[in-house]
Amino acid sequence: MTYEKEFNQFLSLLKKEDKEQSVLYALSLLESKKVEIEELYKIFLAPSLMYFECDVDDVEICIWKEHHRTSIIRTILESSYAYIVKRKESIQSLHKKVVVLTPSFEYHEIAAIMVSHFMLLQGFDSSYIGANVPKADIISALRSYQPDYIAFSVTNPYNIVVTEQVCAEIKRFFPEVKIILGGQAFKNQAALPKIKYDYLLDNFDDIKKFADEVKA
Repeated sequence: MTYEKEFNQFLSLLKKEDKEQSVLYALSLLESKKVEIEELYKIFLAPSLMYFECDVDDVEICIWKEHHRTSIIRTILESSYAYIVKRKESIQSLHKKVVVLTPSFEYHEIAAIMVSHFMLLQGFDSSYIGANVPKADIISALRSYQPDYIAFSVTNPYNIVVTEQVCAEIKRFFPEVKIILGGQAFKNQAALPKIKYDYLLDNFDDIKKFADEVKA
């Protein structure tokens, strides 16, 4: 099923920077069961950020416009969490913990939040612990949560180096924890051989395939 009409309506609200109506419209799609939560994320929210276009020439204005859109999407994610909690009641737990975050200097957190939610929908015990998480805090989280997996979402290619450093330390002190990488920064896979990791999940379908492997 295609949602071209609905997506265009949603996009028009975002372009007007109408936060209230954007949130209400997204939630109405869920409430009416016109879309499932996965479809809302995959077909509406992710593309609306990925294909953001600025209609002015002033760079500074474009930056805050993008930030404003991001804040709208984040509010929708937070508002839709109740639907995820309700769905979880019918999802069989995998009894596997995953910690999701973005590393130091990485402030793009929307994808990480979506990943954490998708992990929950696949039966993982998923905890999103934030953006721009320093190495010391990551190590502390591993000691506290004792997860089976840790997932890094990295958008800015400049943050690959810090990701490489953190992954090396995790493999040194927590070899039992499997490392998951994802995000736009890894579209160029030339950097991957330098990083110690176990899985590269490029999209939501990859997460589902990964969960199926864990179940097997």
